[in-house]
Amino acid sequence: SFLTDFSLNEAMLFRYSPIDHLAEGILSATKSEFKHISSIRDDITSIPAIFKAIKTRTPQYYEGNNFHLNISKKYIIADNQDALLVVPIIFNQVVIGYFLGSQFKKPFDLKLLIEATLFSKDIGEILFNQFNFIEEAEIKLSKREYEVMKCTASGYSTKQITHILEISETTIKQYIKSVMAKTNTLNRTHAVAFLIQKNILK
Repeated sequence: SFLTDFSLNEAMLFRYSPIDHLAEGILSATKSEFKHISSIRDDITSIPAIFKAIKTRTPQYYEGNNFHLNISKKYIIADNQDALLVVPIIFNQVVIGYFLGSQFKKPFDLKLLIEATLFSKDIGEILFNQFNFIEEAEIKLSKREYEVMKCTASGYSTKQITHILEISETTIKQYIKSVMAKTNTLNRTHAVAFLIQKNILK
C-alpha cells in the first residue's frame, strides 16, 4: 500500500522507541521482494531527516541538497537517489515506527504530504488494533513486571530502573520481554501504549 500510494520503487519499515530514540530496521520492500534489515540500528537524534519527522509527528520530504545534508549514507540505497519520504507511524500521539520511501517513479507532489499524514495515523491504528483481541482480564502482570513497565512508561532508561528497583539490567530486559509476550506487542513502547490503553498502567 505504501509503495503504491506514493509511487515508490522501494520502501523501508522501522520500529522506534521514544524512550531511547532507538530505531531498528524491520524490512525493505519492493513490488517483488522483501528483505530483512534488522542489522540497521540507529540513534535517530543523529539523523536530522528522520528525527524531525518523529519530533513533529508529521511526514517529511527531502530532495536534492536538502536530502544529502539530512540523511545518513547507509540510507542511500541507489547511486541516483536524491529524495526521501519519511512517514512516522503514530498511535495515540506516540510514534511507534516509521516508513522511509525512496526511488520515486514520478516527481513527488507535495500535496501527498497531506495523504501521508492520514496514512501514518491509519497504519498506527491498524498495527495496534490487531492486538486488541486480548482481553484485559487475561493479562496478569507480576508485581515486578508492573513496576518495570511503570518506570518505563515514566521515561526512565534501563540503567535508571536498575537503581530505582535495585535489580540488574538483564533482569529488567527479561521482565520487559515477558510483558511483550503477554501482550503480544512489538517492543517496549508498544507494550507501554497497550497497557495504558487497557488501564493496566495508571
